[in-house]
Amino acid sequence: MARRLLIVVLVLLALLGISQLVIPPIVEQRIEDRLTAGGGTADVSLSAFPPMRLLFDDRSRITVTGRGLDLTAASGNGEVLSNLDGYDRVAVSLDHFRAGPFALASFDLTRAGPAAPYHLVTRGRTSPTELASFGTSQVGLPGGPLLNFLGDEVTGPENIPIHLDMNVESDGGRIVVTSGTGEIAGIPTGPLAELVTSVVAVQL
Repeated sequence: MARRLLIVVLVLLALLGISQLVIPPIVEQRIEDRLTAGGGTADVSLSAFPPMRLLFDDRSRITVTGRGLDLTAASGNGEVLSNLDGYDRVAVSLDHFRAGPFALASFDLTRAGPAAPYHLVTRGRTSPTELASFGTSQVGLPGGPLLNFLGDEVTGPENIPIHLDMNVESDGGRIVVTSGTGEIAGIPTGPLAELVTSVVAVQL
């Protein structure tokens, strides 16, 4: 009996070791492929114990770095952070890339723990024309209030500088800004943060 129990334990440990070697690289590669489909480079690191948790919405950590990416977003249901909410700790850092209508010099989204808010810091630029054009091709994408505002208030090619530094929380995947609210060139930063984040987060 003891021998059989030992064999079962050894088999389970072997399967655990194999899954740790196999599952994370597969999931990491899938995310990297999505991020780099339009060009650029990306590196993704995931962790979970046991590693089978990576196959479900119950994970420990995701770390993403990238540069020179060209990201576009499919239509969404407004649950911007739903892909990231399953991770206890989040660290996404992207440089010099395109995200839909935004040319971003930097994008950093972090979360220190499962109960902590997300911290978003990003710099870049866009224009009313780019935002309006992007909105018409992405029906249902989060940021509808922003697009309506633009349609009513402003059009043209002028660059809009973007500098966001705010804490946000997830309400069923939807962004709720808890600090750092305001306006940039008359545009509310809450919907702007939602739109910027949606283009990145949908790839993760």
